[in-house]
Amino acid sequence: MFKKILVPLDGSSFSEEALPHARELAECGNAEIILARVDEPYEPPPGVFVPATAIPEAVQLSAGEYLEQLVSRLTLAGFKVSSAVLDGKVSEALLRFAKNEGVDLIVMSTHGRTGLSRLLMGSIAEQVVHGAHCPVLLVRPQERGAT
Repeated sequence: MFKKILVPLDGSSFSEEALPHARELAECGNAEIILARVDEPYEPPPGVFVPATAIPEAVQLSAGEYLEQLVSRLTLAGFKVSSAVLDGKVSEALLRFAKNEGVDLIVMSTHGRTGLSRLLMGSIAEQVVHGAHCPVLLVRPQERGAT
C-alpha cells in the first residue's frame, strides 16, 4: 500500500476536498500524509515598489500557519502528518518535491476550469498527472449549492 501521500493545497475549500480521500487511503496503510502549499514568486504591479524581502517572508508565514492548522487537526485525529511550503512554479515544485521525498501517491482536487480559463491558465492537475512518477488521484470538488 501507500507509505507517503502528498496532498497539494492552495488555501481554497476546493483544494481541501482532497483531504477526506487522503485520510481514507492513509488509514488503510498507516501512511504519512504530507500537506504542501506552493507559493509562486510574487511580482508587484508595474510602478509599485515592494521590498524584495517583505513578500516571500509574509507569504511563507501565512502559508505555514494555514498548513499548521491542518496538520494539528489531522494529528489530533490520529494521522501521521507533515507539511511543506514550496517555492516556484506550482506543478514543477510539486513534482520535484514528490520525487525527492519518495511520495507514493498524490491526492489533489481539480478546480474544474473549462474553456478559455483553462486554456489561458492551464491545468495544474493536468501538468502533475503528466509529469508525476507515481499515481495521482484527482478529486473533483462538489459544486457549491448542489444538493
